[in-house]
Formats: sequence, structure tokens, C-alpha cells
Amino acid sequence: MAPKPLFAGLGELLWDLYPDCRHIGGAPANAALHARNLGARGMIVSSVGTDADGDSLIEAVLERGLSGRGIQRCGSRPTGTVRVTLDRGGIPTFACSSDTAFDYIRWDQILADIAGEADAVLFGTLAQRNTVSAGSIQSFLDHAVNAVRVFDVNFRGWTDRVRDAVMMSLPKTDILKMNEGEMSGIKKLFGRDDMEDASMLSWLVREFGLKWAALSLGAWGCLLADEKDCVHDKGLPVQAKDTTGCGDAFSASLALRFLAGDSIREAAAAANRAAAFTATQMGAAPVYSIKQIEGFAGTPHAGDAV
Repeated sequence: MAPKPLFAGLGELLWDLYPDCRHIGGAPANAALHARNLGARGMIVSSVGTDADGDSLIEAVLERGLSGRGIQRCGSRPTGTVRVTLDRGGIPTFACSSDTAFDYIRWDQILADIAGEADAVLFGTLAQRNTVSAGSIQSFLDHAVNAVRVFDVNFRGWTDRVRDAVMMSLPKTDILKMNEGEMSGIKKLFGRDDMEDASMLSWLVREFGLKWAALSLGAWGCLLADEKDCVHDKGLPVQAKDTTGCGDAFSASLALRFLAGDSIREAAAAANRAAAFTATQMGAAPVYSIKQIEGFAGTPHAGDAV
């Protein structure tokens, strides 16, 4: 039996703070947890403080079956947090802490070894807001020669730092994932505001030599393009409780379906199904099984799709 693929979430690891509870958070960390649910070996490459929040976060990660080998400790900065507020439809707003441990991921031999072992790595822009972590993330991508590299751009506002991260990262990307707001920002960056979404995805594939480019459309499913085609999958109707981690489930599923050799049509349907199921649960990375995902057909009588 072939070993399970190793999926590394590279970047922020933090606590998502809800009004009445907290969950493991950070898009790369969430994606690693979803990959673990979907049958891969999960690992988080990040940094947490030497504080109590860091201790409990590492403990929570290990309890979920992920390796802690890539998690560094930073004595000079606190563990990151995000305050999450949900509206009636389960749509979150975020308030992220600044100058935290995940901004200071250090490049070292352990990270180089993990980069060489990984089959898939997911990264974004948030942890590249600081030059220390940005340099380490870029070095990791350079060393991940055998991995499919998934760039979930995951904007948290547009700055020169975000622009630099996007421009450094796109040439090192195999699968690009965006939501509608991020697509608008990417179009503006390249002076293609009037281009239709499907055409823009195909342009990005050609321009940067991507394998796949994906646009998540919330209630309207997703678009997924490769060098030959662009398909639309309409998604599943759900009654959403918390949509915080839907994009992370989507991205993790895309990476694993790519490794499995799926067509873009098959991969789009599988990624939408994982995202839709996640929306029916609380927290960005709930525990579930492959069997639950494969059997999920949406929420009866729900009016929206994810």
C-alpha cells in the first residue's frame, strides 16, 4: 500500500476566538487539518509563542493527529489570535492580531527537510506580511521540488506587502485558489478588470504555468481551470452554521484530488462537497471522515449553496 501523501500547511497557526469558545485557526493550519480528515498525513509549519496559548495550541494540534515537527516556538512574540464574529448566515468577520509568533518563522534545516518530504504544501499571504516569515516561506517553496504548491491568496486587505507576496508567489505556484474579492484584486493588479472570470483563470494558468486555477463562488459553487478547459460546479445547497473554514476545506480537497489524478470536473465537485459539509459544522476545521464527505448531498430544503 502506498503511503498517505504528506500535506504541509505553511504559514499562520493561531487561535480562532469565538464569543463562547476557541478553535485551531489560520488558513494553512485549517487546510492541514482538513487534509488529515480527507486521508492525508497533515503537518503545520509555523511558529507559536512560548506562552500558555502556544502550549495549548500545540497540544490541540497533536490531539488532532498532526505532526508538531514543523511548529517553532518564539520567545519574543505572542501566539497569534483572530476574533471571529458570525452573522445570522454563518458568515464570519475577522480581527487578526499583529506582530505575533507566526510572523517570525525561521528558515532552518528542519523546514528544509519537511519541504523535501512534502507531497503538497498550502500557503497564503497573511504570514508573508512580515519579511522574516515571507523569506522562510519563499525558501520553503524553493525547496519543495516534489510537492504540488497551493497558493490560497487569502487577502486581508491590499498593501504593498501583499502585492509583493503575490508577485513572489505566483511563479512558484501549481494550484491557485481565490474567492471573488481576491479575484477582483488580482484582475486589478494585472490591469484586466474587464476580463470574465473564466477567461481570467485561463489567462493565469497560461501566464504563470499553473496546473489549476480555482475561483470559489460561495452559493454558486466554483470555477476550476487547467491549460485546456474551465469548468463550473454549482455546489451543494446547505443551511450554513459557520463558513469560516470552507475555503480551507476546498483548497485541501483540491490538492489531494490533483495528487490522485482527478479531472478538473471531478476535483471541483469533490472540493465543493468538502466545503459545503464544513459550512454545516462549527469551527474552521471540524473533525469528519471521508465517508461522511462522500455521502454528503447537502442540507434538505436549504436555499444556499457553498
